[in-house]
Amino acid sequence: MTSNYGLLFNVCRKIVRIVYPTFHYERQEKNPEKPVVYVSHHQNLFGPFITLLWFPRVVRTWILEVFLDREACYKQYVDYTFTKRFGWNKYLAKSIAYPISFFIPKLLHSGKGIPVHRGSRKILKTLKMSVDALINGDNIAIFPDIDYHDSSSEVKDMYEGFLYLEKYYYEITGEHICFVPLYVSKKQRKIITGKNIYFRDDIKFAEERKIVLQKIQDNLNQLARSCDEI
Repeated sequence: MTSNYGLLFNVCRKIVRIVYPTFHYERQEKNPEKPVVYVSHHQNLFGPFITLLWFPRVVRTWILEVFLDREACYKQYVDYTFTKRFGWNKYLAKSIAYPISFFIPKLLHSGKGIPVHRGSRKILKTLKMSVDALINGDNIAIFPDIDYHDSSSEVKDMYEGFLYLEKYYYEITGEHICFVPLYVSKKQRKIITGKNIYFRDDIKFAEERKIVLQKIQDNLNQLARSCDEI
């Protein structure tokens, strides 16, 4: 059964949509009948923000675990986001981070976020939760840029660990996941989904995952070029 967003997320999205420009949806190929994994370009938070705001399908987004836990969220904003990235002093960072740390995790949980446990064996929890979500009928959105601060339209290096979803999903279902590149165009104010990309039969996973990753990256950049943004 496909999940729906929670009340808090839906209310906040309706409010933001009143003041934020509308982004329209286009697709290169027909949506598959079964759930898919959308792979998109982070663009320094612009990609996830617009996708969750305007994409017409419900997606369960991969989100760093620190933003789904109140204490970890507070620490992240104080020790990194507000101080190291924004250059604020510690007092200002703490005063802003404290109320936000109560709201952000609740909002992202309401948005059905899937916690990403990067850099540890806990990533297996992320993969298991994601495979379970796909089997239950949920679409997933992933933003695997290595340099997620990069706001340019061109997709560069990407983490490939998310492709292990294919391995675990195939072991359970005997079917391949459909990976769909998703690009958010700033210039044309639209969300475009690209080609339906699948792993092929009878090719070793270690070899095929590099090919699939390149296909995804190439299609994302093709979509950016179609919008005159590269």
